[in-house]
This record gives sequence, structure tokens and C-alpha cells, in this order.
Amino acid sequence: MSMLSVRNLNKSFGGLQATTNLSFDVEPGEIVSVIGPNGAGKTTLFNLITGVYTPDSGSIELEGRSLVGMRPNQVVDAGIARTFQNLRLFTNLSVLDNVLIPQHHQLKVPWWQAVLRTPSYRKAEAHMHDVAMEKLAFFGPRLMSFRLHQPVYVLSYANRRRTEMARAMATGAKMLLLDEPSAGMNPKETAEITQIIRRMRDEGGYTILLVEHKMNLVGEISDRVVVLDYGQKIAEGSYKDVVNDEKVLEAYLGKRADDDASEEVEL
Repeated sequence: MSMLSVRNLNKSFGGLQATTNLSFDVEPGEIVSVIGPNGAGKTTLFNLITGVYTPDSGSIELEGRSLVGMRPNQVVDAGIARTFQNLRLFTNLSVLDNVLIPQHHQLKVPWWQAVLRTPSYRKAEAHMHDVAMEKLAFFGPRLMSFRLHQPVYVLSYANRRRTEMARAMATGAKMLLLDEPSAGMNPKETAEITQIIRRMRDEGGYTILLVEHKMNLVGEISDRVVVLDYGQKIAEGSYKDVVNDEKVLEAYLGKRADDDASEEVEL
């Protein structure tokens, strides 16, 4: 059974058709990248999967369970967490607090125990702290040591990205949707985040769907690549196959592939 199955997904906003009969699968343990020109519908796809938008028609299933009609918090409970193209962090709170907050939805302790700080609540709180530290450790000294208790607003943009990724991991999700995880990072930081994403899959056991514009990252870590253009899937396959697909070349370059069929293009 696929981890994620998207079938015949359609969504329009007034006269704009954002996705059209979009279908693809993500298998357990895969890293699948979604690429395409600006306005291709990549972030809209993430919003549909995570319950921000409701599709007009079609199905979205996580391990056979329909996600259509769920609210975003219910999608997180089902096992999908995401990061955002534009960061959504509590900048006045510390790095640690930002990674503790998403775990509160899992607390099964009555509110009055939290007020009285009963032994049961303190035990749950300690477990949340352990989980937060485990996820932050994925990012090494970039988020640990003295940075752990710094407010997020003093961090570099790259470390804010890392904090958001750690927060998504801390929700208890089995699948992560990463929206441009290397945005704002220099080449060295991009290489580091590439390795972290691979470790998320290999060591953390996450299945990953990501949107990314840096093709060196996509080519290095993707098991498969799905290419969108104007909300439609125009290609799917290995990185090498899709970057030489004539429809992909035309979408990115605005010309027919047979104008220069022998040229291999770095998108």
C-alpha cells in the first residue's frame, strides 16, 4: 500500500484551474520531489494534502485513509506534517519552545493536571522535552548548545529553516512535506540540508515529499520526481529522465525540445 495516494485531484479558484486531474503515489520510505515553474501548483498541492484547501474533486489518501475534508490539525494527527515556503515560527519564543509546542496535540492529560502540575503531567512534559531534544539533535550544533534557548528572531534564516523542520518532525508524523527546505541557504548550507533530508529518511524512517527549486538537491536525493505545469502533471520518473523530457524542457525554457533535442539542460 502506498504511503500517499493522490487521484484525479482538481481544484479551481474562480476561473483559475490550480490542479487538473492530478494523480501520483508516494511509497513508504521514498523521497519524492515536486518541481515545476513558478505558478505550477506545487504549494497548492501541499495545501490540498494538508487540509488548508478542500479539493473540488478527487481523492487524497494516507495509507488508505482519506484525508479529504480533514482540518489541518486532523491531518497532523493522521501522520502528515509540513514546513512552509514562508516561515511560520513563533519568533519571540526559543528554539526549544518552538519544537515543544507541536507536541501538545498529543497530550492525553486533563487540563487540571497541567494547572496542578501533577506527576502524570510532569512525566508527559519530560517526554515532550526528550522528543524535542532528539529532533533538534538531527541538526547538530546549528540548533543545539547555546542556540537551544535563544529566541528564534536572532537566528540566521537557514537556522530558522532548520527549526521549522525540527518542529515538523516533533509532531510524531510519519510523512513530511517540505516546501523549499533549502530556500535562503548558501551552497554549503544546502549541501548540509541535503544530507539531513537523506538522514530523515534513512535514520528517522520518514517518507518525504518535497518542493524544491535547487535542482542539484533534487537530483541528489530524489527517488522520483513529479513535474507540474499549470496544475497538471507533465512528467514523472527519475531525475535524469524528467529533465530531458520534451514537455519539461518546453515548460521551463519556453521552446520545443526538438529545437535542440541533444541538449541536456540543468533546470
